[in-house]
Amino acid sequence: MVTRNRHNEPNSDGWWDDLPPSVKKRVPRPEPSPLPSLDSRAAEYQEPHSPPRQSTVASDLSRLAVLFFAVAIGNILFLLIALSFLSGNGLFAR
Repeated sequence: MVTRNRHNEPNSDGWWDDLPPSVKKRVPRPEPSPLPSLDSRAAEYQEPHSPPRQSTVASDLSRLAVLFFAVAIGNILFLLIALSFLSGNGLFAR
């Protein structure tokens, strides 16, 4: 036999109705807390709106350009050192 679905009833508390009667006797029934309105929750999570600063974007892009430049210089130095070893005039050659 299938039990009725108590969660679809309008006056059902859901989880409280699923508890055994012995537990319901020992534990007081919790009072339902009032649900906060949508406006109060939206105001709670709303951050102050500030326009994006151009200096932040410019500084991030300049840091990225400097990083690319440093990697390029490092690659060139590495290749020059490798070329010097291949030609026989290594850094520590006598």
